[in-house]
This record gives sequence, structure tokens and C-alpha cells, in this order.
Amino acid sequence: MKKMKKYILWLLPVFGLFACEDDMEVYNASENRLNFVYEPYTMSDTVIPRTFVYDVETKVLDTVWLEVETMGYIENYDRPFTLEQVKKGENEQAVAGKHYIAFDDPLVSAHYKIPAGKNEARFPIVLKRDPSLKQQEVTLCIRIGHNENFVSGYEVYQEKVITIADILTQPRYWNTYASYYFAGKYGKVKHQFMIDATADMGIKMNDDFFYSLVGDPNSVDMGTTDYWFYFFTRKLAEENDARAARGEGPLREAPEPGETEGALVKFTRYEF
Repeated sequence: MKKMKKYILWLLPVFGLFACEDDMEVYNASENRLNFVYEPYTMSDTVIPRTFVYDVETKVLDTVWLEVETMGYIENYDRPFTLEQVKKGENEQAVAGKHYIAFDDPLVSAHYKIPAGKNEARFPIVLKRDPSLKQQEVTLCIRIGHNENFVSGYEVYQEKVITIADILTQPRYWNTYASYYFAGKYGKVKHQFMIDATADMGIKMNDDFFYSLVGDPNSVDMGTTDYWFYFFTRKLAEENDARAARGEGPLREAPEPGETEGALVKFTRYEF
């Protein structure tokens, strides 16, 4: 009997824990929140450069796909969310209806929702090829708005920036990894040279090309990056030989402010 009492006394705190658990307040946040989704390993996709320069002149629209995810409960009905444009940087700011389809336009706004039973959504931002983009790049900064369904989540995940142009701009994935493995420092003259050097191969020196090489920094194929390093180095030597035969100097970037001569175009690897 004494042993039985001992076991009962030992078990009482355990029963007490379950009783306390029943009394614990369940999660009951009054607001659902929304965040943009970013790629693993990097926040570089906060800024997304897009240019029409690689496309045929008849292409007048382009689509950037973004993702959001919720913080809070999953609901059994569709929940629309809102987007806002805010000023960002010193560039000319994009104009709704001119450089992109306005967020409240039914053509796109119908896609701005979290579907029933889901906690995330992928949705389009549709860009427009306005003639002004051949003269300058514009900036579209998108921020998650507030409505009856959602308020802002973490501040660091509230904005996406898209730069829109019809001129050469640095590809999104010509980043530290691309520079290190085969391409070296970015320059517009170098970029145009690479476009010309691969024109007859049907390859575009755009985001997709650089993503295929260094999009996942954990699985870079150094055999492939070495191939492109040697390919462009050889092509550049041929170009400079042709220029010398015409009495011209080697290929250079445009001079920076205060410079009389631009930097030589060159390809480097394994250098920071």
C-alpha cells in the first residue's frame, strides 16, 4: 500500500501538467500578415532587373512572377491582397499604365489573392515596353498593402524592386559568383561584346544564361564556367587583333566621370 501511495504521489505532477496544458491559451492572432518570398541563400532578388533589349520589337509585354506567403491561419476562402507602389532610389519612377499594368487593373488584380486552403501565392507583375525605356531605366518598387485580409509581416520582407529598361542592364545573376567564376566585373561594353560573340549560337546573355551557371551557388559546374571563360577570352583576343589591324586600340568600357580613358575589357576568374 505504501508503494502504491508513492506511485500516486509521483504521478500527480504529471497529471497536473496535462491539466495546465488544457488551460493554455491557443494561438488567436487578430491579424493575418503577408511577406514576399525570397530565394534561398540570398536577398539579391529584392532587386529584379528586366530589359526588353534582347526581345524582338513586336514583344511589348513582359511578366515578372512574384510570390507571397502568409503568417497566420489558413482559411477556406480566397483572400485578396493589395500591392502599392512606393518611391525608391534616384531613378525615374515607373508610371502605372505606361511602364506596367496598374495593380488595380482587373487584368492582373484577379490574380492577387491567396487561394482557399493555401498559405502562399504566385502572381504576375506585367511590364510594358514604352518607347521611353530606350532612353532610360525606370524603377518600380512594390510594397505589400493593407486590407481587410492582411497587414504587413516582417519589415525586411515587404518590398520588391523591379528595374525596367529597353537598354543593356546588368543581368540579375551577373553577381559575385558569376564575376568570380568566369565573367569578371560587369561593364556594358563587355556585355554587348558577349552578346555579339554568341549571336550565331542562339544564346542570350540574359538572366537565364547566368542563372543556369551560378543560380545555385552550391552546385556551380566549374567545367562549364571554365569553358565560357576560355570562350570569351579567345573571342576578345580575336576582336582586339581585328581592332589593331584597323588601327584601333583594344576594347574598353566608356570612361567613368573624371576619366579620360575607360577600363580595358577583360575576363577574369577566381578573383575578387
